Amino acid sequence: MSFLKRFRKQQDPVPEPAPRPVPAPTSRAKGFVPPPPRETSPPSSDARVERLVKRIRALEDEIESVERSSDPDSPFEQRIAVLTAALDSVEREIAAATLLPSRELPLLPATPISDIEVALEPVPRVSFFVGDKRFSYAEEIDWAERGTQIVRGDLIGDITDPDALIPPGISGELRAELIAHLERSLFAFATELRDRAVEGHPTPVGVTLADLAVPSPACGDWELWGGISLRCQEHDVQMRELNAERTRLLNERGTEIEERQRQVEELPIQRRRLNQTIADLQALQADA
Repeated sequence: MSFLKRFRKQQDPVPEPAPRPVPAPTSRAKGFVPPPPRETSPPSSDARVERLVKRIRALEDEIESVERSSDPDSPFEQRIAVLTAALDSVEREIAAATLLPSRELPLLPATPISDIEVALEPVPRVSFFVGDKRFSYAEEIDWAERGTQIVRGDLIGDITDPDALIPPGISGELRAELIAHLERSLFAFATELRDRAVEGHPTPVGVTLADLAVPSPACGDWELWGGISLRCQEHDVQMRELNAERTRLLNERGTEIEERQRQVEELPIQRRRLNQTIADLQALQADA
């Protein structure tokens, strides 16, 4: 040691931090209680022994998982519980949506629709009178032609006032609902007039305002021109979606149950495989 180093303050050695304990592996399954850790043998230099040890552990895990599948807290029972709860919820929605509440709706007067005019050039235009109220619809100027099929745009109303067609005795929310219905029904009527002219068919005769809003008590609304009830249509779509979801949940739950049943039926085979693998390991270790 040099002269200077004898009188220089020596720094105390800094101890290395102790390694953090590795947490025991846990399962994410709700309520899962992990089994006690198995005794592990020290790693072997023989690859055959290592393969057999891994095979034994895998078989033990599979057998234990199947044997525990009937426990309430097992992942299998939790999946079945989730699917069953979802299925019950869908069944309640189906029961609530099966029947539409009927409604008594007012009739509109049989005001004649007259002076129907349809022009196809330069762009389709439709006009008619409902009583003394004129309505006019036309396509936009630009329209597309794709290949050999003409893609026409929707008609746009430039002169429309459905509120003027409704008797003053109908008011409030019912009036607002009827105005919205007439807007769609008048549009459907004008569209059919255009399509008939394009296809060379005659225009309908004897049409009245009442034909544009025929009450449908079963559906609880009015039918559009053409006999379509939007409320019944929406109800049919809803029922199809709910029934499709019920079918999906039933199939998924059935698949889970069938898979567990298959695993239970294969338990004797898995146990024989485990015993055979243990015997192979013992024989290999005895020859070593």
